[in-house]
Amino acid sequence: MKKRQPDLNDYIAGAMLANGIVWTWLQMLSSMRNLFSRIPVGILADASFVIYLLSGIVASYQVCKRASSGHLVAGVKFAAFAWGLSLLIILSMVSEPSIGMATTLLACFVAGGIAGAYLSLRSALRQKRVKTPAPEGPE
Repeated sequence: MKKRQPDLNDYIAGAMLANGIVWTWLQMLSSMRNLFSRIPVGILADASFVIYLLSGIVASYQVCKRASSGHLVAGVKFAAFAWGLSLLIILSMVSEPSIGMATTLLACFVAGGIAGAYLSLRSALRQKRVKTPAPEGPE
């Protein structure tokens, strides 16, 4: 069986997916300010953390599906690419960059990268178990 690993394009695509979800959420928060003003700030903050984490999990899972081994390493590499891209976006689009936002995204992308790698590995092992026929015993 041929070993395969995600390449640079896979990591960049995963980073763009994760950051796309995050920045879509942030744009939605700012454009629908009237709707979200009725929701307590604590709930919106918690929802933001969950969305950041889910974006990391979904993107990491997609990247790690390309790996035949080393899923955890691929998940951590994905987290580094995603966080690096988010730093570029923060520095280029936001008038006052926030260290809090950068560290929040770092934590969520690392946790999401590890969780996505775990889910991808679990899925690959499940598929391998289904494809492998059970050994026949003596009859």
